[in-house]
Amino acid sequence: MTTDRDDAEILFTNERFYAAFAGGDADEMARLWGEAGEICCLHPGWEPLFGRNRVLASWKAILQAPPPVRCVAPRVVRMGPDGGAVICWEEIGGEYLIATNLFRREGDGWRVIHHQAGPVRGAPPDPESEPGQSVN
Repeated sequence: MTTDRDDAEILFTNERFYAAFAGGDADEMARLWGEAGEICCLHPGWEPLFGRNRVLASWKAILQAPPPVRCVAPRVVRMGPDGGAVICWEEIGGEYLIATNLFRREGDGWRVIHHQAGPVRGAPPDPESEPGQSVN
């Protein structure tokens, strides 16, 4: 059974992800990524990175000089009781990427298990649209 609380917790974990990203906090980024099962990351223009060691090494390198990234218009897409995604826009220097962040429940919290960002045409939806809304 999925709940509004789960959606809020997924959005909160997504916010922590972008705070760590923008703030160059490699330790927090490592805490956010899943430890059980496979994880994957696809940075724009990179080949897919599989496995915790490779994913975290990529973030450690990126976070030495993090870009001024900001998450815009996040939207939860539920994937059963133990999984969810956030689709959002990443604003970096006035340009936008579209991102998909997948989350899995591990223990009593949510962990990132996949991140992918890439080019997109256009800009995020009107700010009057409801941010953080869920799709069940």
